[in-house]
Amino acid sequence: MPFQESFDIIAFRSRQHAFYFSQVLRDHGISSQIMSTPKEILLGCGLSVRFSPHVRSRVLRIYKQINSPITGCYHIIRTGNETRFSRIPI
Repeated sequence: MPFQESFDIIAFRSRQHAFYFSQVLRDHGISSQIMSTPKEILLGCGLSVRFSPHVRSRVLRIYKQINSPITGCYHIIRTGNETRFSRIPI
């Protein structure tokens, strides 16, 4: 059985906003990572903040308070070499 992982990302328009938002999440006790935006949705500055789908509602609530310019929010499922994306409405 191939390895499977799922996670959410917010793709940002600027590197500065991506790093700032990641720090805001850490300040709220939410684990996140800066990552390259997947090539299939490569928009903006090329950086995204990755986080667990289990904390999505908290992350989106914080995002709405910060309101940094983003290109979108996505749920990603990787199974082996296959990657599926779905846009998360904000």
